[in-house]
Formats: sequence, structure tokens, C-alpha cells
Amino acid sequence: MYGATPQEDILQYNVLVRALTEWTATNQMGSLDNTSIADGVGGYTYGALAENSVGTAVVAVNTRQSYIQGLSSILAANNTSGNVPQTTQVPAGASSSGTYCTRRYQVNFALGVFTQDKLIPTKYMASQLAIEITLEQANACIYQPIGYSTNTVNPTYTVGNINLIPEIIEFDDSYDVAFLQGLETGGVPIKFSTWHYFQFGNQGSSSLQLQITERSRSVKGIFAIQRRQPQGFQYDSHALIMDSNTANISSGSTMQQFQYRIGGRYFPAAPVQISANVGSSVCNGGAEAYVELEKFLNIVGDYRLKPNTSVLNWAVPASHGGALPEFDYTNSVFGYDAYAMPYLTTLETNTSNLAGNLPSSMFASAINFETSNGIEISGLNAEEQSDISFNVIWSAGQTLGFSIECYTYVDVMWVLRPNNYLDLIQ
Repeated sequence: MYGATPQEDILQYNVLVRALTEWTATNQMGSLDNTSIADGVGGYTYGALAENSVGTAVVAVNTRQSYIQGLSSILAANNTSGNVPQTTQVPAGASSSGTYCTRRYQVNFALGVFTQDKLIPTKYMASQLAIEITLEQANACIYQPIGYSTNTVNPTYTVGNINLIPEIIEFDDSYDVAFLQGLETGGVPIKFSTWHYFQFGNQGSSSLQLQITERSRSVKGIFAIQRRQPQGFQYDSHALIMDSNTANISSGSTMQQFQYRIGGRYFPAAPVQISANVGSSVCNGGAEAYVELEKFLNIVGDYRLKPNTSVLNWAVPASHGGALPEFDYTNSVFGYDAYAMPYLTTLETNTSNLAGNLPSSMFASAINFETSNGIEISGLNAEEQSDISFNVIWSAGQTLGFSIECYTYVDVMWVLRPNNYLDLIQ
């Protein structure tokens, strides 16, 4: 915010950051790296079996629960600490009789104004720049695959001891003179990109045309996801589902195609195919949809990146038994049926701390509108378009209780003028 006016407002920031982390950051399957320290990122890795007090059996365990921050009744039953990390630190305002695990994190803001290349001239902003953070409800950011139905008190969390640790740079007087001259002659521009959010119900339908009311001057791209609403402790609330149908899956089920219509033009020119054949109920693996996401993220052909996206969490339909891929590392895939639907076995139970190899689904229907390398204002002008719509077809009606969410990536510009005045152009 600048003064009392919101300048950049990102809704569902947590979902956005989770998705971008899975798509562009470190591989978490079977590995543990530096992102576990400050960011709290982890999937599954290898450790000792909890039932074995000697600890000689090496098995897959959930990284976050076992080593970063989590609670486990299995560990506690085997005369070890059930909370990771073990701590005597009681959160401020909490009961001293509770069970807690406390850890400090240090993360970069994924706000556009903090990811653009220019320094923020707070010296000339009269201390009016403020950051406002809204915390998510506990059931949307805590995953409890075991025991949620018998909770007498639901798990929760608290955040405290918050510090903003910026790098503050002072320049000499000649820089101040030049900067003041810039303020007087048209202002100082600060260009960045940010996210807008639109939510729709899936209506239980197999075909949707959703109108996205975006009116920014430069839209760089859009991605659409399907997510469970409302959230629950027993689900990974950030799982992005390709196809939520679990009722009619005896002959397969999949998203068949998607396409964006901008005014009278379609992007891409031909629909993105996810089904094995046109009109089929069998998924083809979603390679075409993934390359569209790579275009949007500007990572096509960049094999330096080893993200957490793979065949196990991209374009994954419901399992052979009808379970959706929204149980982060609780299950393992041990095969597929004739309709490309995975067979699952549940490894994490109320007597075992084993982890599976199946992460939550991270599917998105993305499109890129950039016309250059993205350094300047480079997107599609939505002010001149009559409408933007997301058109999608599934092989069967979707399950009620899931929403379709669209995130548009847009260019925005600040112009800092004399007397601490800030002009927002979008």
C-alpha cells in the first residue's frame, strides 16, 4: 500500500507461490537440499522406519513432517519426539500445555514490486509505503492425512517475531541531485509485473466458457487451475487438479482440450489436446499443455532447471479406485490400468510413517501473450479487447466442490512524482 491506497493486491498469494515453486524450483522427490532451511520446501526423502526402534530399516519418509516442521503420533508412540523440531518455545498467547514445533523462515516476497530490477526509492516516498499480509485459515495450509476425523481440537498455527530485512543503499549527493531532476521532469517510472485473480465454479459441467474480466493494458499471460473449495485438513488444499471427475471412471476420465479466446482470436490457434484422441476419455500425458506452461514461464529448453514437476504430478487423472491426486506423498503409484489411470497404494497410515512417491497434482492450463523478451511493456492489450474467455472441455462432468481459478500476469507501472505523489498505471 502507498498511504491508504492499495498499489499491488495479490489474492490467493499462497496458491500462486506454491505453484511457481513446484514448476520452477527444486526437485523434492527423493532429495533434500538447501530450500529446506529458509523456505521450508521438501517432498520425500529417505530415513529410518519409525516402528523400528533400532532404526536399521531405510524407507521413504515425508521430508516436511520428519525434518522441517511437523507432528507425528507414530514417532511419539515409539518414545521419540513427536514434533519436529523439538522445542520448548511456546508461541505468544498459546497454552503452555499444547504441543508445538517452532521454526524460523526467511523468504523473498513474490510481489512484483520486489522482483523488478530497480531499487525502491523509499527516501522520496515519505514513509508511506506499507506491506500488509493476510494469513490463511489453518485448514487451507495444514495437511493432516491421518486422524483429522477424530480431532477434538483442530491443529492451527501462529506467526510471530516478524522482521523485514531489506538491503538499504545510500548514494552520494550527486545521485540525489539527478534523482530530484528526474522527479521534476516527468517523474521516475518503476515498471513491474503482478497478478490478478478470478474465481469461477465448475458447475458440475464437462464444458465451460469462462469470461475473464481483465482490463489491463498489457496482459503477459494467463493460467487456469482447478482446486478444491472449501478446503479441508485431510487434503492438500494447494493441489491443482486436471480432472476432478470420480463418478464415471470405468472407461477413463480426462480433460480433453482447452483454448483461450481473446476478442475474435483464439490462443493458441488450435486447441491444446490432453486426450489421447479427439473426444477420448484417456489422457495423453499432457505434454502439449506442459510446453504451453513452459512458454508462459519462459523456461522452454532450459535444462538447468530441475523442478518438481514430472509425470507423477502433471496431467494425472483420478486413480483406478477414484482417489484424486491431492494427498501429498501419502500414496505411491505401482501401475496403470488400460485407461492410463494409476493404481495406488496408501503408505502413510496411523501405524506407519512411510511416505509415497505421489505428490499432489500441479496441472495448469496456461497461455503466453508476450510479444518480446518481457523487459518492456510486452503483453496483449486487454483494454482494446471485447472479452477474454477460457474454453475447456472434459470427457465427463466435473465434481461439485471444486473451483476454476484464473491468474492473469499483467504489467503495471509506478510513476513517482514530486511531493511524494505516486501514480499507478495499469
